[in-house]
Parts: sequence; structure tokens; C-alpha cells
Amino acid sequence: MLYLKIYFIIPVFKTEKYLPRCIDSVLRQTYRDTEIILVDDGSPDGSPEICDEYKKNYPNVTVIHKENGGLSSARNAGLDYLDGIAAEDDYITFLDSDDFVREEFAERMISLCESFGAKAGQCGYEKGEADMFSAPAKKVAETAADAETMLLNRDLKSQSCAKIYQKALFRDIRFPVGVLNEDEFTTYRIIYAAETVFLTDEKLYYYFQHPNSIMSGIKKNMKGSPHLMDWMNAYRERIDFFTEQNKPIQVQRTREKICTDAILRYCEQKHLKKEDRDELSRTGRYLKIYRENFPKMITRRGISLRRRLMYVIFYIAPFSAVRVGTIFGKDTAYRK
Repeated sequence: MLYLKIYFIIPVFKTEKYLPRCIDSVLRQTYRDTEIILVDDGSPDGSPEICDEYKKNYPNVTVIHKENGGLSSARNAGLDYLDGIAAEDDYITFLDSDDFVREEFAERMISLCESFGAKAGQCGYEKGEADMFSAPAKKVAETAADAETMLLNRDLKSQSCAKIYQKALFRDIRFPVGVLNEDEFTTYRIIYAAETVFLTDEKLYYYFQHPNSIMSGIKKNMKGSPHLMDWMNAYRERIDFFTEQNKPIQVQRTREKICTDAILRYCEQKHLKKEDRDELSRTGRYLKIYRENFPKMITRRGISLRRRLMYVIFYIAPFSAVRVGTIFGKDTAYRK
């Protein structure tokens, strides 16, 4: 029986064009015990007024206005607010303010949590520039497993969105402020604490892509950035975490993720003009990181023969990956 609340935490910053579509998609949920937490992160456009208008007209909408602190700060503000009102077994999901969800998102995600006895789960997603979903698939795949198995599953993504979490999982976890790749610092910890996790490929979340989105500008804007090594710092923390937990397979999986990321970033940079490439590319650091981690991960059981072959080829002849272009895919926003 569905009876628990689900809270949508929506950080808001300079998305006045898309915000109503985002909020309306939550208001149309078939699951009625739904609350919306709009966190205005000091947005300089008309977004704060839009938030206040929805709060005035809908009793299940809460608005938090705060100084600009970035995505992590906004998500944390929503989590801190829920500490005072939400039950530990209620549910939380994160929705970016230019994205939107199917009207069945909450009902399906909570139903799957209850069916599998899971404390967290992930749905499929569409990605593009449309204003609505395409027709739903006639058949969907659903599975669940223990958290350690799921952390080895390539279908489990690092991003915080398109997921559902029991609130208790965030008891001691917050997003790191002032970094990029904030999800890489947190998602594995939350999943590890969840014990049982489900996956469905039913597309319930829409990632809207536009020229001003955060991820669309990363490869061209990282030159000289103080955040150039945030992704690697996140993986170092993950290695330390699983080393302390005595989980060597998870450490190997993390080193594989480092290698995948190094390949993707190397290939991205090679598609730029030399003068536009970041410091890690120009100094050969991506290749050094790859070669440091390759021998420590390649022996892990569970790596497919195809991927194992691609890892070896890149180790021997990295520029071949650029020539074939998409052996791992060039999309760095929703990967690994």
C-alpha cells in the first residue's frame, strides 16, 4: 500500500524559462502525497517570483530563498529543511529545475521500492531538447540487488537525479559545496547504505539539454579552472572509503571508473584546438592517471571481454580512441 510522502527537492537558479514546466510535472503526479521543496539559490532572474507564485497557489509547495551557493548548497538546504518535518522512511528525490518527470514517476518509484524492499532506486531517462516524453516503452526491465552488487553494475549511474531515496540514507550525508562532480562524492555512499537497490529502465525522468546547462560547457570551460581535479578527488575519497570498509572489489571498480573518465576526458580534449585544451591534457596527465590505475583494475572479474579489449587498446595506443571517436561514448554528463 502506498502511503508515504515523497519530497521533490528542486534547486532553482536562472531557469525561469523552464521552471514552470518542471514544477507542473510534479504537480501532475498520480501519487498524491507529494511535496515540492523549491530552493531559490539566489537566482537573479524571475525564478524567485515564479517560486513564490506557486507557493501561494499550491499548499504542497515550499520555497526556500537563500544566497547563491551552488547546486550542492541548494540541495543541502532542502535536506536540512526536511530534517525537521519528514519521517525517516519517507522518500526524497532530486529534480533539476530545467528537467521534468512523467506523471507516474513518484507512484512507480515508490511502488518499486516497496515491491523489492529497496531503500533506493534508479529509473531510466530520456535526454534532449523536447518539451515532452516520447511514447512509453511497451516492455520495461526491472531488477534489484544488494547495494554492493549494484555498485558494480554499469547501469547504475552516478548522478543524483532520476533516483529515489529513503530519507534516512541522508542522515549523515550531505553534498560537498564548492566542487564540480558533486554526485561522485556522494552517490556511492548513499547506495552503499541502502542495502537493497532497484533499477528500472522505464523512462520516467527527462534530462533537458540546452547550451547554458552546467554539463554542456564543462569540456570547453575547464582550462584554468580550479575544479579541474574535482572528479579525481572524488574517486580518491571513494577509494579511501572502500579501503576502510575492506571492499577490494569496490576499490577496483573505482579505479575502472577513473580509467573510463580519463579516456573520456582525454578524447574530449583532443577534439579541441591545442590552445583551448586544459592543463591535464597539455601535460599528459590524463594518460598518466590512466596508466597508474590500469594494472590495478584490469584484473577485476566482471569486466566484459569487449571493454577489457578497449582498455588494453587505449593503454597501448591512446590516440586510436580519438580516431574511432566513440568507443566509450562522448557524453560525459550521464556516464559510467
